[in-house]
Amino acid sequence: MHSLISLLRSHPKKSSLFTLLAGALGLSLLYLRFQMPLAAFGALHCSVFFFSLGLFLAGSIALLGAVFAWQKETCINTALLFGSFYLCLVSAEIFLRVKGVGGSYMEGRSSKYISVYPHKNYDVDFIIQPYFIPFLQTPEYKFARLRNNFGFRDADFEVKKDTAKILIQTYGDSFTEGDGAPQDSSYPSLLRQILKNNATAQNMLIQNFGVCGSDPGFTVKQMEDIGFELKPNAAVITYTSFDFTADFLTRGGLERFKDGYWQALHGPSWEWLYAASYIFRLVANSVFGVTHTNFFLTEKEKEARLHFLQPKWNEVFQRIALLAKQHHLKILLLKKPERSEVVDNTYLCNFSFFENMVDTISVFKRFDLLPYYRDSIGMNKNTTESYYWPKDGHHNATGYAVMAKGVYAGLQKFYPEIFTTLDTAKMMHE
Repeated sequence: MHSLISLLRSHPKKSSLFTLLAGALGLSLLYLRFQMPLAAFGALHCSVFFFSLGLFLAGSIALLGAVFAWQKETCINTALLFGSFYLCLVSAEIFLRVKGVGGSYMEGRSSKYISVYPHKNYDVDFIIQPYFIPFLQTPEYKFARLRNNFGFRDADFEVKKDTAKILIQTYGDSFTEGDGAPQDSSYPSLLRQILKNNATAQNMLIQNFGVCGSDPGFTVKQMEDIGFELKPNAAVITYTSFDFTADFLTRGGLERFKDGYWQALHGPSWEWLYAASYIFRLVANSVFGVTHTNFFLTEKEKEARLHFLQPKWNEVFQRIALLAKQHHLKILLLKKPERSEVVDNTYLCNFSFFENMVDTISVFKRFDLLPYYRDSIGMNKNTTESYYWPKDGHHNATGYAVMAKGVYAGLQKFYPEIFTTLDTAKMMHE
């Protein structure tokens, strides 16, 4: 230690420059780390950020002192001022982080910030990867997240061999995967049980392609690369306000898919600072009105982007319709409300631009869960806690049971021909 101090005293410029460069290197590595697929910043990255920032600022100040030959008293006063300022910064950061001021949804679940604009990712089929944490958990619940032979939260998928069977595949996001409930209480699992108990539907099979965070853009790839190989007869595709106003907003349409990977739209270059520091967020939120919840866009910018993306959203479903016709697939489009939309009895997103289009395509049938929830089940703002987790907002097992009944009602309404006994189905194929 004595020799190190002697070195610093004998070579103040070099030691100051070294400290500055060490801090700059640490900050640069954090920036590069944030550009990696599925980068997640937590408390460790925050510690590295403030340590590197401290080195960078201390080195800069010391270098200035060495270059301009500050007097000893000036150096001491500057060091004390910097030390006090830095200590206040770290204390404020700890306080904001502990209180969760400006925290994101994913930080509430996993204590880590994940970019709202995902970077280059080779998981074009959007499946559950083997290295994922094998639980779906929040402070309210914790359920196992088992991965089948194709990377989905369901029993292993097999190619349908019996032509008398009706194979229904379900596509969607966390509400299809079943976030907030055990695997056997996802809506596809409960739908499977409903069909099993119905004498006119025992010829039906269910495969759950739902994955947390998915959107209809990934449904196209899942169908093309996996789904159609299993020889389905019908598909239930869920779409929500969040799919369009959040996922599609940040990822774009089918142009997200490149040569072997997918790339979301580009977010602000400084998002890594937002991820690393709650103080940076506080300034961004309170002074500049920029938040991750609005994807760092003004309301005007967000509205313009959503308007631009409307035809790209329609293009996704036109592609699905083309694929469905090629594979003789029946499709039920399931419009699912969030809890707030049940409470307000209206959707946040006006999908008329889309629904007017799909109503002209014969391969599609639309079923809206909102009126079903409210009219058939009696779900309203006073009863939603019986069906949704109060803080997280996903369905609980009771909510998924209602969702399964809604899908069953939609299939019965629009595709009554698929409800037949197994014996009758076999006779039809003989």
